[in-house]
Order: sequence, then C-alpha cells, then structure tokens
Amino acid sequence: MEFRFDFVFSYWIFAWFLLYHFGFTSYNPKIALIIALIENIGILFLMIYLKNSFIYIFLFCLINFFIKVIPVWLLRNTKYDWKDVYAIFALFLIYILWLLINEVDFKKYVTDRYEHLKHNTPAAPLIHYISSIGMKV
Repeated sequence: MEFRFDFVFSYWIFAWFLLYHFGFTSYNPKIALIIALIENIGILFLMIYLKNSFIYIFLFCLINFFIKVIPVWLLRNTKYDWKDVYAIFALFLIYILWLLINEVDFKKYVTDRYEHLKHNTPAAPLIHYISSIGMKV
C-alpha cells in the first residue's frame, strides 16, 4: 500500500475546508466534515477493539482533532444548503477519478487500510511517516 495524502479522502475534505475558510469557495464542507468525523469515531472504536497500540490511537485522535474537530467547531454556526451536499458528491467523484488515474483500486485500498489496523501497523499517511522517522510503537 502506498502512503500518499492524496489517496485519503479526509485530506481532500480538509483542503475543501481551508478553501472555504479562506474564502476561495462558497461551498460549505460542514456536512462532509461531520460525516468524516462520524466515520473516524467508528475507526477509533475499531482500533480500540483490535487493540492497536496507544501511540497509533493517540496520533489518530490528534490528527483528526486538527483536521476534523477544529474545522467542525469553526463551522458550527454556518448554514449549509443542498448545493453543499451536491458538492460532497462531486468532490467524491473527482477523488475516485483521481484514484483511477493513479491506478489505485478503491476497494483494495480500503481493504489494505483495514488490514493495517488488524495488524497494528500505520493505516494512514501521517502516522506512517511519523513511525518511519523513528517513533517506536
């Protein structure tokens, strides 16, 4: 499995948040961030159930705090519309197209990430890179 940030949809949503926050787009990523946060809570419970190391769980929580929790908090008083929901689907289609262009099988990518969780190895790019520079878990 190749650990690239552009293969993780959460980072695409975070980039969308930055574009929205700094006024480059009017499409609000609030719903996408909430859905992604709910999915990550499920992954957190899976990591705990699979007895992943404390450091992986901590890093997962820390990273998601910055790329999901803080953005959701900053958008808490913003309104969203159907156009924002359509934007989620459009972004996801572009993401899938990006994976196809890069010859990444989405189903295999998801399966590989689950296998990494099952074997207590880094399943996300940032955690992988932190581990590879010498952080022992």
